[in-house]
Amino acid sequence: MRSTFHNLEIGKRGVVAQQTAISTTGQNITNANTPGYSRQVAKMEAARPIEFPGLTKSTNPNQLGMGVEVTSINRVRDFLLDIEYRNQASDLSTWKMKQETLGNIEGIINEPSEDSISTTISEFWNAWQQLSKNPSATDLSARTVVQQKALALTETFNHMATQLDTLGNNLTERVNVKISEANNYITQASELTQMIRRIEGLGDNANDLRDQRDLIVDKLAELGNVQVSETTDNDYQIVFGGVVVVDNMDSTPFTLANAAGLTQGEIRGYIDSRDVHVAEYTKQLNIMADTLANGKVKVTLPAGTIIPNGVIIPNAVMSANNPQMLDQSVEYEVNGLNGLHKLGYTLKNPVQTGGDFFVTSDGSTTITAANIRVNQNILDDAANIAASMRTEKINVNGTPTERVLQGNGDLALLIAGLAERKFSFDPLNNKGAITDEATFGGYMQSVVAQLGSESDHATKMVENGTLLADHAENLRQSVSSVSLDEEMANLIKFQQAYSASARLITTVDEMLDKLINSTGVVGR
Repeated sequence: MRSTFHNLEIGKRGVVAQQTAISTTGQNITNANTPGYSRQVAKMEAARPIEFPGLTKSTNPNQLGMGVEVTSINRVRDFLLDIEYRNQASDLSTWKMKQETLGNIEGIINEPSEDSISTTISEFWNAWQQLSKNPSATDLSARTVVQQKALALTETFNHMATQLDTLGNNLTERVNVKISEANNYITQASELTQMIRRIEGLGDNANDLRDQRDLIVDKLAELGNVQVSETTDNDYQIVFGGVVVVDNMDSTPFTLANAAGLTQGEIRGYIDSRDVHVAEYTKQLNIMADTLANGKVKVTLPAGTIIPNGVIIPNAVMSANNPQMLDQSVEYEVNGLNGLHKLGYTLKNPVQTGGDFFVTSDGSTTITAANIRVNQNILDDAANIAASMRTEKINVNGTPTERVLQGNGDLALLIAGLAERKFSFDPLNNKGAITDEATFGGYMQSVVAQLGSESDHATKMVENGTLLADHAENLRQSVSSVSLDEEMANLIKFQQAYSASARLITTVDEMLDKLINSTGVVGR
């Protein structure tokens, strides 16, 4: 015969199970806005029945159910969606860093603007044009303008180079900070893994700790490519940038030496920004500065030009009366503005040819955007700026003397004309120039166009990456996030089940009262 008390146990188990489910629902509701929280579900199963088949089985048919039990409280999580989200978040972070850096470089190059290279070089050419019209030896105003415009041009190069160098240093510092941040996450993940293994070793589910660890892995994924693996035996690994940084309870710090294994994330974005983008536009500025000073460019030397001693002009037809004077104009390739300036004559007496117009500030042989400067002789005295290409012989106290032909501005005109001449920016194809031959202004436009194209591409990649990352996160949240509507419905469902289980206990109590207090009492 079945025991009436058996039903009390069933009712009690129902009350306990529904109470646990209500507590789980309350946990979900209160954590609806907690970052990284995963919805939890109380897993209910029918309790193990009594009267299992065996030698001691009674003659009563069937088994007797023992009600319900909550066997576990589980997180609702799709690990494949975690992987997808982390990959998208990591890729998005890479492009965000590149977009930021390219935007900074655009601000440094600052084209078009009053302080840009295009503006200052245009003003520099115009100053030479004005000097060609007023090369007077008694009025140095036009030469002074050339001097000051040249100084402004070199300072523009210097300032941009300094800003790019500072940007590169800042990116290096950010890499170090982000690696330190990654190591902090790695340590936290290792500590949480220790606690999880300890708790779950006792048979419990460390749901909240697992949520915390997954949130840390999400943050780690923003810094670099990360892979997580976990076996059924709770062996847990985090691989960051190709390095096993968490292996169960052991952690290994990530170092800059391992950065080559990073293919995505903020750290990779900063490294690429520094080593690719900042380096590229520093190189382009260096190419422009060096080409302006020493790049090969063809000019047409006018007839009547007095060729300085030691200079050989191929295919030149010289005057029969003066072996140093061109009888006809001739095309000649010079080494930039420096080479052309050396073909002219200053206002100094005795006659002096122009020296290097641009030199380096550090004494090195290669001109860069960082070290280009105007020759100190020119800064000290504008009369050292060569504008003429002709000299004349005069008698001074009966002594034949050579002097600069007054009013001649042929050299200044040739230099002004360099604005329309094509320079050879990379004759050996070993500098990494955008194009080999171009006018100086045209090359600058190519640099700006390339920068704009790269910046636009980065912006589009950020926009696309944001959509993909948001989509992956929405899919993940559709599985793991708390729906208050659903939880309120569950709350009512579990409340009703709790009330029904309590009613079962009350009913059994009434039955027992009837049985104990009324059965066998006759006549009462």
